[in-house]
Amino acid sequence: MIKWDEVLGGNIYMKFPEHLEVLDNVVQQIQISHNFIESYITIEEKNWNSISYYNENREIIIVLVLDKYDDGSDYTVILDEFKKELELELNETDLKKHLERIYNLSLTVFRTRDEVIGKLSNQVAQLKTMEYDLKKRFEMVVKADHLKVKSKIQFLLAVNNEMKYNELYKSIDTSKNWLDKVLETLTKNKIIGYSDRNDTYYLII
Repeated sequence: MIKWDEVLGGNIYMKFPEHLEVLDNVVQQIQISHNFIESYITIEEKNWNSISYYNENREIIIVLVLDKYDDGSDYTVILDEFKKELELELNETDLKKHLERIYNLSLTVFRTRDEVIGKLSNQVAQLKTMEYDLKKRFEMVVKADHLKVKSKIQFLLAVNNEMKYNELYKSIDTSKNWLDKVLETLTKNKIIGYSDRNDTYYLII
């Protein structure tokens, strides 16, 4: 927490953990940025990342020091929680206890967010693996001799979203004359479409 001092300017009033180092120039920058106006301010610099809130009633700035890649917006709920404690006008001993509690709460938010990100990353990796496996299976089906050209085209477009004429011709073992006829029939029946802009065929869904 930062409080205004007539002589020193912005001054650290209370902090947790005690060993936390906050340079004086950072303290002054935060104080000046708020300019005694009730507001949230995020400061992201090379060696500093924080979100702070100025409480007009108590004339105190609550600062939450973040890790380099943390997003300050994730932690506004923490400052809101501590703001309620300030309104109670607690004595310094009780305020110190709440400061520690809010610090531990911020760690919980960090762990929860980290777990969510980790879970999402795993899900994305699984989906990419499934996508790769499906592509390989479709490729095996397309190479099958018993499959008709019409079916091969639909399989290829289902996997690749869109393909140029030459790409289709290279992937399918047939004559250009027959490929043209099948493409014409599929287009006429609105099973596939053709994009003039991209010069590609695509599956109509």
